[in-house]
Amino acid sequence: MKFTGSQTLVKLLKAHGVEYVAGIPGYGSWAIVDALQSAAQAIPFIQVMQEQSAVHMADGYYRACGRPMAALLPTATGVSKALGGLACACAEGSAMLVISGGQLSHMPVTDNAHSLSQAGTSHHPQTTKAHLITETAADLPALLRTAFSTMASDRPGPVSVEVTVAVQAQTVDLKIGSGPIRGASERRIAPVEQVAQAADRLLKSVRPVIVAGAGVMLSDACHELLAVAEGFCIPVLTSANGKGAIAEDHALAGGCVGRLGSACANRLLAGADLILLLGAELADVEGRGPVIRVDADSTHGNTNDHVKLVIEADIRSALAALVTQISAPQCEAVALQRSAYLQQLAELRAAWEARLDAGRTDESSPFIVQRPLAELRAVLERDAIVVVGSGGVCSAVVQMFPVYFPRTHLSSTVFGALGWAVPAAIGAKLAMPARQVVCVVGDGDFLQSMQEMAVCVMHSIPVLFMVFNNSRYSSLRDAQTQPFGRYAGSEFNLPDGKPYSPEFAEVARSFGLESWRVEHPYQLSAALHKALKSKGPALVEVMTSRESHGAINAFFEDVP
Repeated sequence: MKFTGSQTLVKLLKAHGVEYVAGIPGYGSWAIVDALQSAAQAIPFIQVMQEQSAVHMADGYYRACGRPMAALLPTATGVSKALGGLACACAEGSAMLVISGGQLSHMPVTDNAHSLSQAGTSHHPQTTKAHLITETAADLPALLRTAFSTMASDRPGPVSVEVTVAVQAQTVDLKIGSGPIRGASERRIAPVEQVAQAADRLLKSVRPVIVAGAGVMLSDACHELLAVAEGFCIPVLTSANGKGAIAEDHALAGGCVGRLGSACANRLLAGADLILLLGAELADVEGRGPVIRVDADSTHGNTNDHVKLVIEADIRSALAALVTQISAPQCEAVALQRSAYLQQLAELRAAWEARLDAGRTDESSPFIVQRPLAELRAVLERDAIVVVGSGGVCSAVVQMFPVYFPRTHLSSTVFGALGWAVPAAIGAKLAMPARQVVCVVGDGDFLQSMQEMAVCVMHSIPVLFMVFNNSRYSSLRDAQTQPFGRYAGSEFNLPDGKPYSPEFAEVARSFGLESWRVEHPYQLSAALHKALKSKGPALVEVMTSRESHGAINAFFEDVP
């Protein structure tokens, strides 16, 4: 049976398991939008207000569920407003398919794209793993297979495909069997001798720690991580983007490492005589003890005097193999051997929680950041997904907001993209419709993409937006205040110096959301409960002090 190129593309997307396409129609994509919305294809098209938001939405979708969705751009990738979103997804390891209609005739031709038939793939540096172009509709099946294989291999990332207007209009014979056609990506298996060597080192160490990064989530290795931690009796610390790799109320969870992490995690890391580094950067443990590194991405540098063993393999398979290296008697012996060490972990955790409690119960009005976050955690379900914007709110969430399940703490930790959180939260809700999804964001960040609230209303997507309003870019103001004592360009003020801010609750109501403005502690719980029970999208605006810092910075002595 003959189909047009655009119809063929959509049929292939469906066969590869794509459930949503987000984007903006344009000259180069009208035919694809028509094919998406035809009754025979039935892949929902989510129209966004700004093309970069389509990429951020696909980013949030992948992080929440581990499956890719597609973003459709109205113009060629190389001249798109979405380039910043692609760079963010590439830096954070989010797989997605980005589709464009190619170069317009009146635009200058970019020099970094080549035909699939001529050169295979080419890279947009720092924005995609590969950029693929097809010259005929008959190439589309091979192109999509290459795209999905590339985006999932080793470290995941975005892949862009260019389907020109001419190709969209061509007709081609297409036969697709029932069920998905995308095969499982190959996992690199850890060498047995290296796994045995790692197990021997872990058993002989006295104060080992595991530091888990985002790679643990990307490999779906959280179950295996817990098995290794419990089998070898090792505390688990996480990087900021690895938060959620272990339930943070588990007895072996030690918190996040780094300048904005916990004193507990940093002290354990400082005293460790062996570090098992899983899917995290060497910078997260730089200057500490000897390291065993496990990561499937061989492009990251491994040259460091502290790295004693590098296992270039899929993290999940490596951890599963590691569990088989310890017997039941060894488990009992190591648990007895490390009882004092684990008691130290419990004491450090208790001391850190006591340190945080003052902020959680603070009655100030306007608020400090910690109090509303504590109230939010109290009213949320245990598996709720919290999507966090950049800046001071992000650092506070990393430090004091407990997470209990993988893929329930989503943030642009590596790239720090302003405007990412709102569309990413919408993508997370599309991915996990049965979960509560809350977008926690500062006012400066929210102003970058609040127009996407319209998407929630038009498509009935019930996300809760919790906006912390302190009339400033918190992290920029803090960064200037500490070394320079000035606030240039980091506060929102009127000409007379008085703070300026829109009333976000009123803005949200004008978009069609239920909304509440919270100024006093006694209003918090009721507003959050009502917002979570709302049948559609909702917004809670929390008035926050300009002097409220996102995280406690009183423990620099614990950080290298």
